[in-house]
Amino acid sequence: MTRRAALDFSLRQLQYALAVAEEGGFGKAARACGVSQPSLSAQLARLEEALGLRLFERHARGVQLTRAGREMLPRMRAAVEAADAVEGAARLLGDPGSVTLRVGVIPTIAPYLLPRAVDHLARLPSPPRVHWLERQTAVCEEELAAGAMDAMIIADPPRRPSLDALRLGWEPFWLAVPEDHPLRGPVSVDDVAAHEVLLLEDGHCLRDHTLSLCMVPGAKESPYEATSLPTLVQMVASGLGTSVLPQTAIPVEAGRARVRVLPFDDPGIGRTHYLGWRSRSPEARLVRALAAPLRAALAEALADGAPEAA
Repeated sequence: MTRRAALDFSLRQLQYALAVAEEGGFGKAARACGVSQPSLSAQLARLEEALGLRLFERHARGVQLTRAGREMLPRMRAAVEAADAVEGAARLLGDPGSVTLRVGVIPTIAPYLLPRAVDHLARLPSPPRVHWLERQTAVCEEELAAGAMDAMIIADPPRRPSLDALRLGWEPFWLAVPEDHPLRGPVSVDDVAAHEVLLLEDGHCLRDHTLSLCMVPGAKESPYEATSLPTLVQMVASGLGTSVLPQTAIPVEAGRARVRVLPFDDPGIGRTHYLGWRSRSPEARLVRALAAPLRAALAEALADGAPEAA
């Protein structure tokens, strides 16, 4: 058996160093870690002494990483993440049912999929414990990669190489127009470009999907923006423009506004739902087990969301 030297620093000290780097100051880091600033400063001094390196430059406006600190930061983060994985694996082995999965869902999916998802998950022999978090796509990826989430449901493939994903299903888009609008379906991309298109604010992937449809000559983007799909549909009903609506949202949003929804002539206009997780997460097996009930929930929502006529 290989003899290993005892380490002169602790995991807690590495966590304190990461907190200072992320918060940009000792006071903020101490509050985030729930300790006093003198205690945190003393632990970091011991860490620097054990490593033989200065990790931070202290100045009146705060702290910043030294060159050595910048080099060490990803290694310290990897060590803390590895320790988290050990702790998570131990919890799973001890009692899989005690684990609560934190799952992020983007706002243009959450209200229309989650009620059905909760129902389908409850039908499992051993229902998982899930804490749902509504977040935009970039925040989902950031928090998932950082370990603040265990999984996410988004409408684009994950961009970070540390994340894996399973495809849940395809969702068509429909064009929402005011009730008295002359346009009739099926509609083409050129039809969309011929009218002012209302968009969600920056950060929503549905905004990006809609913009990709409008990349044709003469396309007109409305000067109005909405923070949510309900607001967007009400703006369409008021005659401020047309917009794109996911099929799962139609029963809820089009059902309470004076709008019509028109199908596109191209069945390839839509989005794919993905279930994503960290590749090395100890909860990866539990997360993958969510895929089947989520696919069933999505299929049910899509079936109920398809209008009989446009």
